Amino acid sequence: MAPIPSVPDHSWHIPYLRALEISGVPEPKRQWYVRWVERFCEFLVEKPLHAADSTDAEAFIRSLESSRQMAAWRLSQATDATRLLLTAVFGKRVDSRIGVPGGCAPVGGGDPLRLACRTRGYSPRTEASYADWVRRFTVFKSAVGRGLSDTDAVRGFLERLVLVERVSASTQAQALNALAFWFTHALGIGLGDLGDFARSKKPKLLPVVLTRSEVARLFAQMEEGSAALMAGLLYGSGLRLREAITLRVKDIDIERRQIMVREGKGRKDRLTVLAELWRAPLEDQLRRVRALWEEDARTGYAGTTFPPALERKYPGAPHEWPWQYIFPASRLCVEPGTGKYRRHHIDEGVLQRAVKAAVARAGISKRASCHTLRHSFATHLLESGADIRTVQELLGHSDVSTTMIYTHVLNRPGLAVRSPADG
Repeated sequence: MAPIPSVPDHSWHIPYLRALEISGVPEPKRQWYVRWVERFCEFLVEKPLHAADSTDAEAFIRSLESSRQMAAWRLSQATDATRLLLTAVFGKRVDSRIGVPGGCAPVGGGDPLRLACRTRGYSPRTEASYADWVRRFTVFKSAVGRGLSDTDAVRGFLERLVLVERVSASTQAQALNALAFWFTHALGIGLGDLGDFARSKKPKLLPVVLTRSEVARLFAQMEEGSAALMAGLLYGSGLRLREAITLRVKDIDIERRQIMVREGKGRKDRLTVLAELWRAPLEDQLRRVRALWEEDARTGYAGTTFPPALERKYPGAPHEWPWQYIFPASRLCVEPGTGKYRRHHIDEGVLQRAVKAAVARAGISKRASCHTLRHSFATHLLESGADIRTVQELLGHSDVSTTMIYTHVLNRPGLAVRSPADG
């Protein structure tokens, strides 16, 4: 085969490279897999690649078989490359005659759902959630929906969630998203029109917000330490719980009083403020973490937990100070799959329990949680006269309508009325 030219920027290229990595195809061979896909594109002529199916793949392989110079191993490689493209990138159902890459079984025992999620860069939490919904649907169909079409079975499952299990609107929507993804991207089957079905009505709930005095009472009951500091960042910077516990040293600029939130909800970065009140406690926390990091380094641990792909690019980063978690776990953990000892971030339950206990001790009757502190951050900013667009940016909301919910407590015309009972 001739030297490989530079690969053009096709829409399939990046997800296909992810699929090759996830499926365990050795890195030296990946360029040849890409080349087979390019040849498949040339074979299709006028037909777009995303419209190709199992029939096109079989025709492509037969055209290669007709060449006497085509070695068996090259034919097998072309078959593997084409099949992986159709299943992992485009979610197509492929005939069993189009084989699985030899010695390159996809992660999860060939589970098409997990392969589809990881190819598209979905978070582990989303992957686990989708897998659970697929499992529950499979049980439902085998027990109740036998003989039903896929569309009718999905409709029946979604209605059962509302009528029998009485789930919320968000839970039903999550189930629908998971099953639509499963059929479309993992199995390559269109669900079709589900038509009208019983839907859970989404209630218009207002967020629970603490007053400034209640916030002060809550923090007065928080025991000093990392939990109090994390709670302070939720209220003082508007962080979500997971954003706080996954902060790394490099994300904090104490001099500028700024916090960079990396890959927040929706995998978006944003910049928010660091309250002066928490500057000194944060500096103390960094000194404690640095001492722990130096002690870990002497024990020869494998560094902080790190995304595998990023670690391959920056192999020394897990050991470097800027990449350490600001709120590390108290003990080293064994990394699944590698057996290496690493330092993970603190468990979110530590802060949740601390806030719940402080709310009870403070005698606050509202159902306050960690997220209540973020709600209070937004509301108190608006009460102080901050522009709603600024608050939107600090919270990381994509749409300003999401931020508008916090205007419900503002003393503005329409709300600033006197009750007739007050004369």
